[in-house]
Amino acid sequence: MIETGRVTVPTDVDVIDATIEIINRWKADAIRDCDGTDMPEELRKMDIKQYATYYTTRKDNAWAKANPDEIQQMYLMSDFVTAKSTELKIQIMQHFYKDQLKPNTKDNHRWWEVIDRTTDDVITNWDYDEETGEVIIHDTIPYHAYTVSFLAFVIWDPVHMYNALTNDWKGEEHQMTFDVRQPKTQKYVLDKFRKFCEERDDVDVVRFTTFFHQFTLQFDEFAREKFVDWFGYSASVSPYILEQFEKEVGYPFRAEYIINKGFNNSTFCVPTKEYRDFMDFQQREVSKLAKKFVDICHEYGKEAMMFLGDHWIGTEPFGKYFESIGLDAVVGSVGSGTTLRLISDIKGVKYTEGRFLPYFFPDVFHENGDPLKEAKV
Repeated sequence: MIETGRVTVPTDVDVIDATIEIINRWKADAIRDCDGTDMPEELRKMDIKQYATYYTTRKDNAWAKANPDEIQQMYLMSDFVTAKSTELKIQIMQHFYKDQLKPNTKDNHRWWEVIDRTTDDVITNWDYDEETGEVIIHDTIPYHAYTVSFLAFVIWDPVHMYNALTNDWKGEEHQMTFDVRQPKTQKYVLDKFRKFCEERDDVDVVRFTTFFHQFTLQFDEFAREKFVDWFGYSASVSPYILEQFEKEVGYPFRAEYIINKGFNNSTFCVPTKEYRDFMDFQQREVSKLAKKFVDICHEYGKEAMMFLGDHWIGTEPFGKYFESIGLDAVVGSVGSGTTLRLISDIKGVKYTEGRFLPYFFPDVFHENGDPLKEAKV
């Protein structure tokens, strides 16, 4: 007879007794911590499978602040702005959330791109004013529309930002997202993870959240979601990564490969050859690096589980490199029958896990809230 079900219960330090009650009532077989929480000492000692949420790209602002050039970056595009004369000034950060994103102005004539969207011509006669945050375009054609595509540092991790805003966390330091692909940060993060495995004998399953690039998630000036693409590659870029890509494919990278005619290269756009080349490169390189983390897990007798979401770009489970990572399991949010099927059909892992929605967040669980209706909808 099976004594327990395959159920994982999330917990926090202020719900220890309630967690134990749920474990006993549901006969759960596993327990886990969550973003913004720590596993209580009392629950670490329970005879139950222990999951530990692990972040490869954040929760270490000291490192991010000490290495600002190794913070993760994202390609953004300014508004379309119409020229009224032969000179045009564009405020590139207009309608972006400045607590989330900060322009990377270093070597900007190489990595940024100014385009006349009326003719699709690339414009090279422009300057950037650091004080005003404006790109000044010279010799513009009146009544033509122009945009600026530019790199920006992700100075507030979008997932932490979403959780902090939704839960109304007060006094919480904004977590930065660093780029684990860069050699210096990569060595630091791998060494740090090995130390974690050595110190946490109580952990049976490391629940990676995730490897290593956040899907496209941009917020506007009012901290509302401005553009979201769960499959978007625009936040998996940096000069280091783009230079590696150029060496492999033999042609220079353009911002326009990400910002596709002003459409942010949504998955509803037919991908160009260059964009497909970039996705393939990213999937292969991400999978190679993710395997290093998984191998460390196995070396210490722990299972490696990946959360299907957040920083998951490059680890697509139906991609040709996924099985090479060697993961034991994948967990994803069950938002619908479609996502349940997607999760349950993943090959190359020992088991899959579906996380029930809605979240235990105050946007649903509040006085007069209706979590049951939310779950059904």
